[in-house]
Amino acid sequence: MEPRNVLLLNRSFEPLQVCDVRRAIGLLFTGRAERVEDSADLIRSPSVALFIPSVIRLQRYIQRPPRQTLSFNKKNILKRDGYTCQYCGRNGSERMTIDHVVPRFLGGKTIWENVVSACRSCNTRKGNRTPQQAEMRLPQRPSKPISALYLTIMAQSARHLHVWQKYLPAGAVRSLSGNGKDKEVYPCNGDGQSPFLLS
Repeated sequence: MEPRNVLLLNRSFEPLQVCDVRRAIGLLFTGRAERVEDSADLIRSPSVALFIPSVIRLQRYIQRPPRQTLSFNKKNILKRDGYTCQYCGRNGSERMTIDHVVPRFLGGKTIWENVVSACRSCNTRKGNRTPQQAEMRLPQRPSKPISALYLTIMAQSARHLHVWQKYLPAGAVRSLSGNGKDKEVYPCNGDGQSPFLLS
């Protein structure tokens, strides 16, 4: 079975962090947390079988730590994009690169909203063109994560989003899933055309 992660909620139901199954089960067995959502997978010991939790909630409220500063760097861009090429969907086997969606020589900036992870072959194929010019599509608009916590959740979201999304702010859900307003086409770049093609 592949490694699982569990969304840990504060007593107030706000997300606190993502933890591993071992820690989640420890919190449940010591009575410090309660089950909110279970996965369909079982974990077994010689004497007991139980469903692996997907979401748990602390029994008492704890003060949230100060919001961490979110650094703009390659590691965090790859984490935001789930280590997946944003053009072809390839994941893991290749070393990922960073692509400016609107190339710098066309005025594209090095900011969250204009940088995505890309495999080497897609980055080479796109070259110094916009996705529209290269006839390539992005599954969603790149955006700045709400916080370091949501950046961690993004990296885990592929398997868990359908369960976790009801506990996340609407803005975080849109950026994780590519739904809603984030599907809108970007502003044109002077020629009446959007530089993005969104599927």
